[in-house]
Amino acid sequence: MAYSQEISRDRRGVFLFLVDQSRSMDKEFSRDGAGGSVNRATVVADALNSTLEELVNRCMRDEGVRDYFDIGIIGYGRTHRPEFCWRKGLAGRRLVSISEVAANAEIEEKEIVTVVRGQPVTEQITVSRWVEPVAGESTPMNAAFRLAIATLEEWIYSHPTSFPPAVINITDGMANDVSSEDELLATAQRLTSLKTSDGNALLINCHISGGNEAPVLFPWNPMQLPRDPYAKLLFDMSSELSQRHRAIICEIFERDLESTPTIRGMAFNADAVALVKLLDIGTRQAFTFAPPPVGGGGARRG
Repeated sequence: MAYSQEISRDRRGVFLFLVDQSRSMDKEFSRDGAGGSVNRATVVADALNSTLEELVNRCMRDEGVRDYFDIGIIGYGRTHRPEFCWRKGLAGRRLVSISEVAANAEIEEKEIVTVVRGQPVTEQITVSRWVEPVAGESTPMNAAFRLAIATLEEWIYSHPTSFPPAVINITDGMANDVSSEDELLATAQRLTSLKTSDGNALLINCHISGGNEAPVLFPWNPMQLPRDPYAKLLFDMSSELSQRHRAIICEIFERDLESTPTIRGMAFNADAVALVKLLDIGTRQAFTFAPPPVGGGGARRG
């Protein structure tokens, strides 16, 4: 059965995040608790940093962080070409182990504003940070996919029996380094044709907007999408998720499993809540290792 390989240190998994850093990411996405403007780049960076922190926590055992995963972050749009965008101690690196991610967290105090009983309340929280908000130039998404392909080909060569790679692409617009939509679709299909013995690589696409339209999250049919050619393209680019993914998503979103024959890994017009849900579900589905036995840390295997 595909997508059933248990995660261990001998058979680790990999998450590769692709993050749009084009100039349009500077547009307003939402308002904070005090009514201030928050741009798209900031919302995405905050969500991704929280996801990385959660991945670290899930791999934490009594003796420290176990290397169940390799992690990579490709930013595209800061310059005319995509690049891995780790900072400081990880700068210049590509895929890094989850223990290295943990060791290189930048810890900072952050002031947030929440609304309590109709009144804004300011509080200080401690957060871990690896990614900064960036809104730069164009949108070389196709080149980012090609860099992801080259990276994962090498990883699969070294981990041929592991849980398949999971790629999560977060963008607010169309690639501008292709001559047609078919070109971008062909590159995405090359990415999802990569596979380990446990199945094909998974590509999950999240289109963010910050607009008033209701987000469409994990659709099973393109008829659920707005009449937007780009929405249909993202649907075609995104992976059909496995039966195990489908069962969990149906449970979370209270959908009828029998009447939901397939699910695509995508969100369109996502707001901040939908973005966080997609990142959470897109990462935690790979956690198939057993819980630590009573009285000892670590997974049953590895």
